[in-house]
Amino acid sequence: MIRNAVCICLLLCSLNCALSQQPWSYVDTLSTLGSRAQILESQKEDNAEEIKTIQESAKPLSLDKLQDYAQRLLESSHLLKTGVKLGADGNVTVSKQCIDDTTYFLTSIISGQQWALKMFDSFGKPSSGILQLELNWFGSYDECIAVRAPYTEVNQTTDPGKIQFKGQYCTAVLPFSPEGAATPASPMPSIGVQLGICLPNSCSAKDMVLLLNNALDEIVNITGFKIAFQFSNLTSRCQNEDLEYDTKAIAAIVVGTIFGLLLVIGTLYDFMFVQMPKWAQTADEDDGNLNSNQEANGTMNIKYRHSDENTPLIGETKTSIDNNSMEPGVCGKALLSFSAYSNGLKILSTKQPKGSLRCIHGIRFFSMTWVILGHTLVFSIGNLENFTTYFPPLLKRFTFQAISNATVSVDTFFTLSGLLISYLTLKELKKTEGKLNWFMFYFHRYWRLTPPYMLLMLLYVPLFPYFTNGPAWPQQGVEVKQCEAWWTNLLYVNNIVKTDEICMGWSWYLANDMQFYILCPLLIVPFFYSKFIGLAVSMVFLLTTTISAGAVSAAYSMAPGLAATPMDMGGANASANATASTASMDFFLKYYITPWCRMGPYIVGIMVGYYLYVTELRFRWSKLFVAGGWAVSTASALAVLYGLYDDAQGNPVSVDTAAFYNAVNRTVWGVCVCWVIVACIGGYGGPVNAILSWKALIPLSRLTYCAYLIHPIVMYAIYYAQIKPIAFTDSLFVYYFFAHLVASYLLAFVLSLMFESPMMGLESVIFKRKRRN
Repeated sequence: MIRNAVCICLLLCSLNCALSQQPWSYVDTLSTLGSRAQILESQKEDNAEEIKTIQESAKPLSLDKLQDYAQRLLESSHLLKTGVKLGADGNVTVSKQCIDDTTYFLTSIISGQQWALKMFDSFGKPSSGILQLELNWFGSYDECIAVRAPYTEVNQTTDPGKIQFKGQYCTAVLPFSPEGAATPASPMPSIGVQLGICLPNSCSAKDMVLLLNNALDEIVNITGFKIAFQFSNLTSRCQNEDLEYDTKAIAAIVVGTIFGLLLVIGTLYDFMFVQMPKWAQTADEDDGNLNSNQEANGTMNIKYRHSDENTPLIGETKTSIDNNSMEPGVCGKALLSFSAYSNGLKILSTKQPKGSLRCIHGIRFFSMTWVILGHTLVFSIGNLENFTTYFPPLLKRFTFQAISNATVSVDTFFTLSGLLISYLTLKELKKTEGKLNWFMFYFHRYWRLTPPYMLLMLLYVPLFPYFTNGPAWPQQGVEVKQCEAWWTNLLYVNNIVKTDEICMGWSWYLANDMQFYILCPLLIVPFFYSKFIGLAVSMVFLLTTTISAGAVSAAYSMAPGLAATPMDMGGANASANATASTASMDFFLKYYITPWCRMGPYIVGIMVGYYLYVTELRFRWSKLFVAGGWAVSTASALAVLYGLYDDAQGNPVSVDTAAFYNAVNRTVWGVCVCWVIVACIGGYGGPVNAILSWKALIPLSRLTYCAYLIHPIVMYAIYYAQIKPIAFTDSLFVYYFFAHLVASYLLAFVLSLMFESPMMGLESVIFKRKRRN
C-alpha cells in the first residue's frame, strides 16, 4: 500500500518530512510526556506491515526511472492538463500558474535541466531507521529555496535575467490512518510518512495536496497498486520565504522601538546629569581639590539600597539620589528609571542588607536551572529524529528520575513565595501595629509581575513567525489562536479559564502564584494575632488542598506524574491510545495547573515564614535534632524524586497509590525545601549554605523571573530553526542544556533592563510623589 506512496514521493514530490503537523504548544508537549513513547510504540505495532513495506521500498530512484515516471505522469494526469480534479463532492481546481510551473518543472526534469534536478534533489528521501519510526525526511531546505527556474523562449521573453518561479519549501504527511481517525481531544498525532517537497512558489499548500493526491491516483493507473490513504489537508503547509509583517507585528515593533529609545535616552540622561558629575567630583577628590568633609557628600551621587527580598522571585533594589545642590524632577527621575547603566549596576550588585535570607538566592537559581534542564528535553520531543530509540530507555534510567520528576522545582518557587510573603508581611504588620496598606500590597505585586510579562507577550506572539525561517519553522506561530485569550493572562486566570487556549503555557505558574498571593492574607493575618488560630486556618487550607489533589487524581485515574505511565494505557489500538493521551491531558489541565491541587507547598512556606518571624532568625537546635532533620528531609526528597522508579520500568502503581502520591508529594517537597532554608539561616547548613549563599548567585537570582518568562521562547526558536531533525545523545543533551541556560539568562538580563527594572522605578517615582503631595 505505501510502496506506491514512496514511489510518488520520490517521483513528483518526494515530500520532505519536516514537522508537517501544527507546531506543538507547551501544553501539548508537556501533557503527552508520559504517553507519547507508549502510543508511538503501539502504533508501530499496529502499522508494522506498512512500515516494513516502506523499508523494503526505500531504494534510490535512477535518473532514467525518474524521467520515465515524469513523462508518464504528464501524459496521463487530467489535473495537469486541465487544472481541475474531479471529485464526488464537486470539482476542485489548482491555480493555472501552479499547473504551468509544475508542468515546466517536470518537462525540465525530462530534458535534464540542472536547476530542475537540483530542485528534485532537495526533496526528502527515505533514510535509515524506518523500522524505528524515523519517518521524518526533511530534504534540503536551503537547496530548495535557492532554486530559480529561468524563462525560456517558450515563455515568450528574451530577458535571461528574469525567472519563471522560485523554489518553495513545503511539507506534507501521508498518515497511516484516515484523517478522521484523529480526535481533537488528543494532541498526539497518528504516525505517518512526513516529507518535505520543493514546489514552484506559485503553488499554495492546497494546490500541493491536490497535486500529490492526484499523483497517487495516477500511480494506481500506472502501476496497479492500491492506495488506501491520501495526503492530509490538515497538516500540509508551505513556507513563505517573504512573509509580510501584519498589523500586530508592526505594532509590536513600534512598542519595542519606543522602549528601546527610552532605554537609550534614559541611559544618556544618566550619564550626562548623574554619572559624569559624580565622576568629575571623584577626579577632583583624587586631585585633592575637595576637603575631607566634601568627600562624604558629593554633588550628585547615586546610592543603591537593597530591599529585604519582598517578592518570591526576584530581590528588589531601590535607587535614591543624594544631591545637595540639585535633584532631577519627576520627568528626570522617570527617565532615570530606564537607565541601562544604573539598572544594570543594581541587577549585578552582590550587596545584601543585614538579616537577608541569603541562601534563598542559590535555591532560586538552582531551581531555575532545574526547570531549564527538564524543558531542554521536553521541548525537543517534537523535533527528535531518534525519539523512539533515545527517549523510552532514558525514562527507565534510575539517574534520569531527577529530571523526569523535575516538576517539583516549580513547587520550590511556591514554597519560597509563601515563606517570603509570610515573613515580610508579618514584619510589616508588627512595624505598623497591624495596619497595612492592602491596596499597595496587591498593586505592588501586580505591577511587579505584569509589565514584563505582558510586554514580552506583546513582542513574542506577533513577531515569533518572523524570527527566522526553515523547514520546521512555524510561520503561523506557536501559540493557540495567536493568544486570542490573552486577557486571561492579564487577569491571572489562564490556569482555570479557557485552558484549551492557554497562551504562553508555562505562565500557568504565574497564575497560581498570583492566586495564592491574593489568598495569603487569610492565612498570614491570623498568625499575627494568634499562633493557634493561624495554625488552625493553615491546616484547614492544607487539608483541603491535599484532599482535593488526591480526589482529582483518583477520579480521573491519573498517573503519579507527567512522565509516568498513564493508568489507562491498556492496549495497542487506537482506542487505548486515545484514552492514554486524554488521560495525560487530564493530568495537566485538571491537576497540574489548578490552584486547589498545588497550594500545599505555598501553605508550608507561610507556616515556616511565621516561625522565622517569631524567632527573629535566632534559634538553637541540638545536634541530634539537626542530624535527624537532615536525614529525614534528605530521605523524603529522594523518595519524591526516585520513588516512581518502578513505575518507569513499566510497572504502574495502583490508582489509590498514585492518588496518595499526587496528594502529598509536592507538600512533602515543600517541607524539605523549608528545612534547607531554616537550617541554613540557623547556621546548620554547613557546605550547603556556603554554596547557596555564594554572592555570585545573587545577580542570577534577581534574573530568575525574567529567565522563567523567556527560556521557553529561546527553546522554541532553537528547536524549530533546525534544518534537520535532532538526534540526541547524552552529551548533546547536556550541551543544549548549557546553551539554553546561558542564552536564557543573557536575554533575561536584557528583558529586565528594558521592562522590569524601568517599571519598578516608575512605581517608586509615582508613589513617592503621591506620598509627598
